Amino acid sequence: MILVLTACGYRVRGRPPGFEPSWHTIYVEVFRNRTSETRAGVWLAQALRERWARSGILKLASSPEQADLILSGEILSLSIGGISYNVYTQTLERRISIRLRVSLRTRGGRLVWENRNLSRYENYPVEGTASGVLDPGRESALRKLSGDLAEIIYHQITSSF
Repeated sequence: MILVLTACGYRVRGRPPGFEPSWHTIYVEVFRNRTSETRAGVWLAQALRERWARSGILKLASSPEQADLILSGEILSLSIGGISYNVYTQTLERRISIRLRVSLRTRGGRLVWENRNLSRYENYPVEGTASGVLDPGRESALRKLSGDLAEIIYHQITSSF
């Protein structure tokens, strides 16, 4: 039975085979942010920390000096535009689009993995502004987008080894 399972490529969840044995910890930096959406870099880093913590592959380090690997990135652009309208002046649904550059390096600076052009978008309904918030759906869309991007980044890194 073991021979059959290993022959078909099946393996128990664990460290990717190419991960160096000396890598035990990872530090996720807050993403540099070139946009006016000031919290986007923080939300993205938080989602990535949560994803790595759930995986159990590496422990989260509290500083770059304590980490074997450092995950960093930059939000290159973020745009919001209407995609459906009731009348010319009333937007019913918007799309938020984001473009990132992400890299994983060793503490010594050696590049381990990189994606220079990662993009994703999320559509969200425009809710009423009775609460006084100008665009209340934008925050929840950005948080969902951060979680989706964290999954994509995690899977791209772990599948590249």
